[in-house]
Amino acid sequence: MKPWKPLALALLCSPMSSYGAAFSTCPTQAFLVQQNVAQLFGVNLATGHYQNLSSDMGTSGKLNAIGFNLHDDHLYAWSYQHQTLAKIGDDYQLQPLSLNWNGIDSQVSFYVGDVAVDENAHYLYRSGVDRGLYRVSLAPNDADYLSMQRIVDGAALNLRIFDMAFHPDNGMLYSVDNKGVLWRIDPNDGSSQSLATVGQTGTFGAVYFDVDGNLYISRNSDGLIFQIDISAAQPTALRYAQGPASSNNDGARCAIAPIVAEDDANIDFGDAPSSFGTRLAENGARHQLVAGGIRLGQRVDGEMDAYVYPASDDSSRLLDDEDGIAFVTALQVGLDFVLQVDSSGEGYLNGWIDLNGNGVFDVQEQILNDQAVDPGVQSLLVSIPEGYTSGERWARFRVSSVAGVQATGGAPDGEVEDYQIYVGDAATQVSYYPSADGYATVAFEDNWPAAGDYDLNDLVVNLQTKVLSFNNAEVARIELQGEVRAVGASFHNGFAIRIPGLAKSLLDRATIRFEINGELQAHSVIDEASDEIVAIIASDVRQYINPQNQCDFYKTQSDCEGAGQLHFKVHLPLLEGLDLASLPSAPFDPFIFATEHSREPYFSDSPARGLEVHVKNQSPSTQASDSLWGSFDDSSNPSSGSYYQTANGLPWAIIVPYNWQYPFERVSVADAYPQFLQYAQSEGLESGDWYLLENARSELIYQQEGK
Repeated sequence: MKPWKPLALALLCSPMSSYGAAFSTCPTQAFLVQQNVAQLFGVNLATGHYQNLSSDMGTSGKLNAIGFNLHDDHLYAWSYQHQTLAKIGDDYQLQPLSLNWNGIDSQVSFYVGDVAVDENAHYLYRSGVDRGLYRVSLAPNDADYLSMQRIVDGAALNLRIFDMAFHPDNGMLYSVDNKGVLWRIDPNDGSSQSLATVGQTGTFGAVYFDVDGNLYISRNSDGLIFQIDISAAQPTALRYAQGPASSNNDGARCAIAPIVAEDDANIDFGDAPSSFGTRLAENGARHQLVAGGIRLGQRVDGEMDAYVYPASDDSSRLLDDEDGIAFVTALQVGLDFVLQVDSSGEGYLNGWIDLNGNGVFDVQEQILNDQAVDPGVQSLLVSIPEGYTSGERWARFRVSSVAGVQATGGAPDGEVEDYQIYVGDAATQVSYYPSADGYATVAFEDNWPAAGDYDLNDLVVNLQTKVLSFNNAEVARIELQGEVRAVGASFHNGFAIRIPGLAKSLLDRATIRFEINGELQAHSVIDEASDEIVAIIASDVRQYINPQNQCDFYKTQSDCEGAGQLHFKVHLPLLEGLDLASLPSAPFDPFIFATEHSREPYFSDSPARGLEVHVKNQSPSTQASDSLWGSFDDSSNPSSGSYYQTANGLPWAIIVPYNWQYPFERVSVADAYPQFLQYAQSEGLESGDWYLLENARSELIYQQEGK
């Protein structure tokens, strides 16, 4: 395919000097002209979002047969008022051209046409014996400049088409007729070939190409935009986006432009696995982000393309924008559950759950169909049908001001949110910490037993735990999942999660599942040196985060976005017989430990795995060394059950049941959150909401832009 590039600013030489200036680039937007008094719209074909570019184009009549000329960067269209071709610049004002008709009936009007890609000429078509396919040179230096030349009459080329477009690469014209037949037309001799029936019928008044050779057709009656891969063995019209409807449509586009510009980060995508239709190339669910448009929850971000699980946009941009849907009650096959929706305005909510677990949202899996929503929070009672099995599933929710949005494809406004959930059955119950759709934050100061800078951002991890039990009595499986959000440490640390008092002999070792960044790990996640269940997520977090030392402090300094990711998921199935009441409380015991030689020269003998950092008053694992108690700033007293705290009760690790926003590098948490000291020293009895962003000094908090 031809490479997409900006086009020149200069106009070609012309005998008329009053034309508007050329467009400065090869636009990614499509142009759509509508109404009996022509108005011009810009359409994002990826989403269907459109805006009025000009409601006064300097004519009292219609425009049709519009095309974008990448040889001089102007639009050309047939003016019904002036009964001739007209040239249109970036001011969207029409300038009629004086044609040489060569004896052709000058009273005919054309509503089908496009400008060629590989030659500076406009092609016009109208069916009928006395009409046909015509070529008009747009090159001022040509001997036949602005001369009408008939290629073939309308009897030999008799198609019921309403627009046509040039392929970016092969020089052929394409269109779809009112019966859904895809046609290829050779502009050299006017011969045509029927390629396929694409599965959609109607008046397709606007036809476009993109640089990859995909054809787009817009149906007048409902504004639906379809994409056709003309290179497929059986080209089919794929519903792509919802555009504007009109009884009078005609479209043009720079055929060598991509469908989304490289610098366009104004579209919201989902982040479920790619099989669900997530990326643009998969016709993934996507919404144009419109100022003041409807949203789910308080946050939304834009991107050029989807961040597919596990590399979600949440981890890439720090803040979680899946905040508009809350699962108030557990999801169970055959029962209703309560869903809480936070919408910013009036619109329609559609939702799907992959109930059969096949990796796609099937039509019968739609649980909400154009559910009307109002501004604010509202609760909905939603049913899960009988006949499905329990298991982990993906759900997708889409809100828009337009109805009929499907599980994939573009929408002109709104937002899409994807969730990983668990659907149970009658015998299985699920409990979460902190909630079914939320994550707690675990944050560490790794200078223990010294206080260090006390910024509590040396390792920041989002963590969710899930416990599956039978009949609320017997534990079936424990699941641990999360991701590293920040590494503000100069030391190297490992990260592990321990289930205190639970022997690893209770595990069904053969069915343990351990994933890092979506990939199944071959090595065991279980610490073989411990009798308890200790899952070692990473022996050294920096193997995954900033492995090339791109910058010192990953996502704790404004100039250090760094690289890498560490998403983890651990399934720990248990053998029969463990009473649910004997399971310790979630989130169990997340902790960090020193890697070999990572604390030198601060210690003459490297403590390595023996140096562990746990939350306040949590006893360590059996691998921890007892030689560091009471050293430096530590005031632990194991005999009284006092661990990992200073003389005034400050911890080296905290767990917040919330997506906590941590301080910048070398900013004490006590400075960033003024109520923290009161909370810690009162043993949590006072200032229990110290961690909320509204109680922070925002200038001291690391918050990545983009949400």
